Amino acid sequence: LAVGTFFALSGFHKLFHKERHEQLVATLKECGIPWIGFNQWFVPLVEFLGGLAVVSGVLSILAAFGMTAILFVALATDGPNRIAQYMPVNWGDWVCDCLYLSETLYLFMLVVLILAGPGKYSLHPYAMAILGI
Repeated sequence: LAVGTFFALSGFHKLFHKERHEQLVATLKECGIPWIGFNQWFVPLVEFLGGLAVVSGVLSILAAFGMTAILFVALATDGPNRIAQYMPVNWGDWVCDCLYLSETLYLFMLVVLILAGPGKYSLHPYAMAILGI
């Protein structure tokens, strides 16, 4: 629930609040992400809908894979910049700083969801029954 709620709220703010959207666009540009015009809407839409899917349990594993991809890109592009700001003193400190990034924690949470499934109380079985799947 926590990781789904985080992504749903984060995506919502990036989609519907001008200041958050502008911050996202600036971060995408700083990180050298291509197709800014597309990604400025695609990334927060995946976060928002993926977060709702994880909270409800409907297609949560598929959503978790999409959000995992976003997290890997964030860790590979923006992560090193933030770790450098922490000024790690050695390799062990660098690993500690990497684990300190929120993206790393969310990534682990999504991997657990992917491996464990949506859970006993998810809406997934009901949604699939309605869809006839």
